[in-house]
Amino acid sequence: MTNSIPKTLKSLLGVSIPCPCGTAHTVDLRHALVERSALALLVPVVRSCDLGKRVTVVVDRVTHPLCGERVAQDLKAAGWDVLLFEVRDGEGGRPHATEQNVEFVRAALLGRDFAIAVGAGTINDLVKLASFHCGIPYLVVPTAPSMNGYASGIAAILSRGVKRTVTCHQPIGMVADLDIITAAPRHLICAGLGDLESKPTATADYRLSARLRGEAYCAVPEQVVLDAERRVADAAVEIGQGDPQAIAVLFEALVLSGISMKLAGSSSPASGGEHLLSHFWDMRAPMEGRVEGWHGAQVGVATLVTAALFEELSLLDPESIDFEALQSTRPNLAAQRDGALSRWAEHGKEVAGEVEAKYLNDEAQSTLLREVRDTWPQLWQSLSDVLRPSATIHGILRSAGAPTTMAQLGLERSHLVEALRHAREIRRRFTVLDLAFDLGVASLLEPRVLSRSAVLD
Repeated sequence: MTNSIPKTLKSLLGVSIPCPCGTAHTVDLRHALVERSALALLVPVVRSCDLGKRVTVVVDRVTHPLCGERVAQDLKAAGWDVLLFEVRDGEGGRPHATEQNVEFVRAALLGRDFAIAVGAGTINDLVKLASFHCGIPYLVVPTAPSMNGYASGIAAILSRGVKRTVTCHQPIGMVADLDIITAAPRHLICAGLGDLESKPTATADYRLSARLRGEAYCAVPEQVVLDAERRVADAAVEIGQGDPQAIAVLFEALVLSGISMKLAGSSSPASGGEHLLSHFWDMRAPMEGRVEGWHGAQVGVATLVTAALFEELSLLDPESIDFEALQSTRPNLAAQRDGALSRWAEHGKEVAGEVEAKYLNDEAQSTLLREVRDTWPQLWQSLSDVLRPSATIHGILRSAGAPTTMAQLGLERSHLVEALRHAREIRRRFTVLDLAFDLGVASLLEPRVLSRSAVLD
């Protein structure tokens, strides 16, 4: 089955793939132009979508003059009723994906037939979710190869203090002008590489959660994203040199990563424990009086950490783990909830809800531990074809000039230690962070992970 999966953007547009897993994997993205001077073809693409004549074009302070004004003017000249809406900057001189901004965008979409997002991660997520709430379709004009959410069916939003992935819809059209994409600031290109290099560890978590917690899994979406990631890893040096063809490879791979999430019906093939570390830092940012960092840059560094954690876990001798004692010594639900409440102040109830949703009763936890103990070699064999050594990922990121240390993110050792210990609490998804916790070895492995990941060097 997996050998016949379409793996290029063109071949995946509008497909519906019947699958033995019981799901019909669908892609709602029907039109995608990824080429030089593509912006000149925006009007024909919009016309072919046949969406009506009232459109809101959503931009930010940077993308407004970059190409947002042109998008609006071209559509007006072709007969559309255009409302141009600019999302205001927040902390750090850029907009943020918050519930409040979703509402601002939603108000600008009321009574319109469709929307066009002109921007990168934040603008795309805001328009994606706001248009979904309004029941209207949207298209996207990407401006940077900075993250993998352009073609996903989810939006990452800070909601009641917790970074959440909210199910919504895909764009039905995309017009990506490579003249704009390849000229994006270097730090955004490096962020895109960081986001994409998380896919081996994210896929390992995807398989791990299916094996140990019975979560939904299918090889179809993971094959799409892993094939794309390999092409990018091979082009990392050229991406760092700013080669337009290599950056085009990166951008298409990011789009395919988003499509893999739509195929899976969740973010699982592209987001694992490394994303929880990044989201943890984002959630702590306002509590610490700092601005959240660039998503992909943080994810790249976090991937080095979770890759190192996978390595250290795989090296353990299962005979050294007292599986019988684990059941009696694990913190009970009340203790874990109380910990979350104390750590997250006014957001404690939200995080505690995630903790409770993930908590297993004694019988289910005992079953999980027996599965790990009795199938230890098979467990690691099942992950061996996707996991990459942290040193290899470090080399890929470094060869392109992408961040590889906490200091390059503007973060300290304490940020990493706190995230390693508590990021598992913020999402009910099972990841390698949970496995280390459940096996009672998180504290034991922490110094080894910090050393192996080299993110504090």
